[in-house]
Amino acid sequence: MRVAIGDISLYFDVDGCGLAPDGPAMAERPTVIALHGGPGADHTTFKPVLDGVTEYAQVIYLDQRGSGRSDRSGPELWTWERWADDVIAFCDALDIAEPVLLGTSAGGWVALTAAIRHSARLGGIVLDSVMPGAMDERLAIMERLGGAEAREIARRYWNGEATDEIREAYPRVCLPLYSRRPGDDPDGSDRLRRIRWNPGVLEHFRQVLAGSFDPWPRLGRVTCPTMILAGEHDPVATVPAARRLSAALPAARLHVVPDVGHGVFREDPDQACALLRDFLAGIEWTWTRG
Repeated sequence: MRVAIGDISLYFDVDGCGLAPDGPAMAERPTVIALHGGPGADHTTFKPVLDGVTEYAQVIYLDQRGSGRSDRSGPELWTWERWADDVIAFCDALDIAEPVLLGTSAGGWVALTAAIRHSARLGGIVLDSVMPGAMDERLAIMERLGGAEAREIARRYWNGEATDEIREAYPRVCLPLYSRRPGDDPDGSDRLRRIRWNPGVLEHFRQVLAGSFDPWPRLGRVTCPTMILAGEHDPVATVPAARRLSAALPAARLHVVPDVGHGVFREDPDQACALLRDFLAGIEWTWTRG
């Protein structure tokens, strides 16, 4: 399905009901909006990972501006603020009250930016493998996982080197190190093939956006309930960075998941979905669907 918001049309898919039969009444369920990473990937990275969430929540999968099946717009509007405001406009268009934004990796940057700008509009946020560690932290983990070659390739890639050599080397050498459980995910390779990528968004992130994300001075504005998930062996969104983020947010709870890399929902979906269920159960909802 698609919905027009302002200058563009966004693609979304819905799984699960907002109202479920419960004897003689209809039980209300919260709405979780899944925000993909990449940047430049699409919502399919969450399928079938979030299938079980529909037992206790409605899930909306959203392709962000510039990505997947949504309108591309242009690089001048590929910003954290615009993506965050798009999510709120999307919720306004569909009359979604108190959504919980679930963002993985760069999708978590969008969710966190939305909470900084529109915290009162949200039921909560779930930040999965979100806050990048300091460069020395990330490089040390990359070297521990993949040796000196992985460290050097990561250093050049993260510093924005724009050569064909480094664009080829990073996904070949470093990207496999994101996962600590590749053999436990038989759908992993097919999931990657299903993504409708916009490499222009990813390159725009590397050259422009990666260095512009600085939420630290504004984190006090995030008043909605927050859950942070961090993988023990994440070479990008490191555990020390997750701890710093948790300490800076007024209403955050942090879960460090053992033997997991980047993307807790992908790496350990059972544990992540159980934590999400508990998190949603602890929110005091004020909406009513009648």
